[in-house]
Amino acid sequence: MTAFIEREINRLSDNYQFRTPLSRKQFEIARKSLPGGNTRNNLYFAPYPPYFERGEGSKLTDIDGNNYIDFLSDFTVAICGHSNPTLIEEAQKTLSQGMSYGGCTAAESRLAEAIKDRFNSIEQLRFANSGTEANLYALLTALAYSKKNKVIVFEGNYHGGMLNFCHPNIPINAPFDTIILPYNDPAAFETALLEHGDQVGAVMIELMMNSGGCIPADQEFVDTVRKQTLAHDIPLIVDEVMTARLNYHGLQEKYQITPDLTSLGKIIGGGFTIGAFGGKEKYMRLYDTQKSGFTAHGGSFNNNVLSMNVGAASLSNVLTKDVMVMLNEQGDNLREQLNKIFYDAEVPLVFTGGGSVMNLHLAKATPISKNTNPLSAEICKLYHRFLLNEGIWIAPRGLIALSIETTDKGIHILIEKTNDFISQYRADLKGLA
Repeated sequence: MTAFIEREINRLSDNYQFRTPLSRKQFEIARKSLPGGNTRNNLYFAPYPPYFERGEGSKLTDIDGNNYIDFLSDFTVAICGHSNPTLIEEAQKTLSQGMSYGGCTAAESRLAEAIKDRFNSIEQLRFANSGTEANLYALLTALAYSKKNKVIVFEGNYHGGMLNFCHPNIPINAPFDTIILPYNDPAAFETALLEHGDQVGAVMIELMMNSGGCIPADQEFVDTVRKQTLAHDIPLIVDEVMTARLNYHGLQEKYQITPDLTSLGKIIGGGFTIGAFGGKEKYMRLYDTQKSGFTAHGGSFNNNVLSMNVGAASLSNVLTKDVMVMLNEQGDNLREQLNKIFYDAEVPLVFTGGGSVMNLHLAKATPISKNTNPLSAEICKLYHRFLLNEGIWIAPRGLIALSIETTDKGIHILIEKTNDFISQYRADLKGLA
C-alpha cells in the first residue's frame, strides 16, 4: 500500500537531479569539509539540497538558475522576505559606519524597547546569538533563581539544537535533569507536580510546537500549566522564538498568560543572527553589573551592530501591528483552503498551525500532540518533492511559513499545485486512511 510513496519520491528526485547538476557538484564539494555536506541538518534532504545564490521578495534562485516561490521563509526567520528595502537600507547604512565595535551602541536599547513594547511580560532582557542560546540562558536563569535542578518540558517541543524534545535519545542535548511530559495533557502535568513539584526549578513550553509539527497548545492545558507553576512558585519559561511572529504581542497574549521568562529569536533580528531572553526584573537582576554578586553574561556578538540596528528597524518600521495581523489572516485563510482540498477529496491529510505558520500531517483527525505515525513524515517528503519540481520551496517535514512578501499569485499557485498533488495521489492516499 505504501510502495507508491518510495516509487514517487524516487521519480521526483530523478527529475530534480536533472534540473540541478550544479547543486549536486556543490554538494560533493561541501561533503569534503562539512559532515553530511551541510552545517544545518534541517536543510538536507536526499539526494542533496539545492544551493541558493539569490533571494528577492518571496523568490529564491539556486545556482542552476531555477526559481522557487519561497513558502518556508528560512524556517520562519525571513518574515520580511529576502529584500525588504527598509531593512537593506538600514543594513547598508550600518555597514558604512563599520563593524564589530567592541563597545555599546544606542541601537541595543532601541531594539530592547521595541521588544518590551510588544511583550508586557518582559521588564528587562539580554541579547544572545540564537534562539538556542536564548533558551539555554533562560533555563539557566530560572534554575539559578529557584535553586532547584529538575526541569519539566514537553514531548514534541523544540527549544533549540541542544534542547530538542522532538525525538528520543538525542545524544547532544544539554544534560539538564528533565521530566518529559505529554503535550496538551493537563492531568499528566498536575500528576508530575504532585510527585516532583518540590524539585522542579523551571517549566519550559512552546505555545505552538515548531519542529514538533505546528500543533497549538490547548487553552485548558496552558491555563493549568500557568496556574500550577504559580501555585508551586516554579518559574515558567515561554519559548516564543518561533511563535512571536503569530501575534503582535506573541502567543502569550493570545493565551492570556504572563510567563516569568520569555525567549526570543528569529524575527527580532530583521534577518540577522540574534536571540534574546528576558522577563521579570527579579530574574534578570542576576545580570546587573552594578549589583554585587552579579553573574557574567558575555558574548562577542550579543550586540552585533547589524542585528541591533536592522532588528530595531524591522520591529519599529516594518512589522507593524497591521502588517502582522494581515499576514496571519493570510496564513489562516491559506490553511483553511488547503484543508478544504483534503476534506473534499476525502484524504487523511491536514495542516495544523496558527496564523502564518503551518505543517502537513497524515492523520484521520487533527493531532493534538506530536504525530508519531512514520508514514506522516514520508507523505510530507512526497509533498515536498512534488512542490520542489513545481518551483515551490517548503520544508521536507511539511512546514510552510509565509512572509510579508508572499503574494496572492504565489498562494494561488500553491493551492493549484496542491490540487494537482491530490488529483495525482488521491486513490493512494485514501488507502492510507
